[in-house]
Amino acid sequence: MAPGTPDRTEERPPRAVRLRTGRTDFVVGGLDEAEQAEIARNWSRCSPEPLDGAHAAEPDLDRRTRPDQPWDDFHETLVYRATSRTIESGRGRDLMFHAACLADPATGAAVLLAAASGTGKTTATRRLGPHYAYLTDETAMVDVEDLSVTPYPKPLSLLQDGRRPKRQVSPDELGLGPDVPAVLRRVAVLDRERDAAEEDVAARAERMDLAEALVLLVPQTSSLAHLERGLVTLCRTLDRLGGVQRLVYAEAEDLRPVVDALLAAEPAPVEPEWEALDDAEIAASAGIAAGPAADDASGTARVHRAAADCGIELADGRLVLLMGQQLIILDGLGPALWLLLDTPRTAPELLAELTDLGPVPDGAPERLGEAVAALVQQGVVWQEDPRADAASAEDHRR
Repeated sequence: MAPGTPDRTEERPPRAVRLRTGRTDFVVGGLDEAEQAEIARNWSRCSPEPLDGAHAAEPDLDRRTRPDQPWDDFHETLVYRATSRTIESGRGRDLMFHAACLADPATGAAVLLAAASGTGKTTATRRLGPHYAYLTDETAMVDVEDLSVTPYPKPLSLLQDGRRPKRQVSPDELGLGPDVPAVLRRVAVLDRERDAAEEDVAARAERMDLAEALVLLVPQTSSLAHLERGLVTLCRTLDRLGGVQRLVYAEAEDLRPVVDALLAAEPAPVEPEWEALDDAEIAASAGIAAGPAADDASGTARVHRAAADCGIELADGRLVLLMGQQLIILDGLGPALWLLLDTPRTAPELLAELTDLGPVPDGAPERLGEAVAALVQQGVVWQEDPRADAASAEDHRR
């Protein structure tokens, strides 16, 4: 009987498979014999261990609760759940990226290939993987101290005729290289020139500006805010590895000599072009005056700063804030206003503080109002409700 064909003639035996998922295990159970073999084959790089009897009684994902779900749908659910478990296992400990990771099979030097879903990551893994050690195409886990990579060599998820559910294909079937003990040497962002003719695009690596790299890379991280000083840790790691490389290409096969060159030698660390904000500079505004908030129409409603998880100041004065999984870059008046809002201030108070810092241009009150409105829109500050009293303002701040 093919995997996924419900067998209602008798109760399913308690068969399961234990998989290694990052730093922990995941058990999928309620399988028949064919399904158990299918999981073991497709997840061959994740140390599959068949389980029977009592050892299979309490799986993390139970096929018996989804007897009518088509096999490919169930298998896609397994990938999602196993990947979530992988991320949980590294939360607060590792830098984790939604990225492929490949390594030189001889040296263990690894390159991380980050990209948004559907923009070429899996294709690059398929094309480059036979020449390198395949570590993952989904979740790259990097130790923040020694940069060692914990492999998660799951099956590759391939669209069938451009439609879901995806088919899960063993890295063995695709001929990808076996994993090796690996240490991260390079971080890259894939940038495929889809509309250009192949002969018009020279595959190459380009060093990226830190701010631009963070805008592209942070959305492809997992649980960065759960890592102590996550943004600072990420920036230090990127500097240690020579910055982020943009890999420009038309076809993934063209990237092999580029990747070879990146992995051939230790990267030269770059001098930091940023400074970490301290605890006081990322904390929410402290203290609220007693009494009701003033009428906003008069320009005297207090403005409060929300708390950020982490932040840095770039050499050009811009601030980069991590708030949850959201990366926010403040420019213009934004950095000065953020730093002035260590305590709640009204617009006139902010204008007075800015005036003390130096000359202000004509139309400063209007520009200040526009800047505050922009910060409110970004969710980094908020203004008291003119009708609220101090107690409700305190609730809002919390």
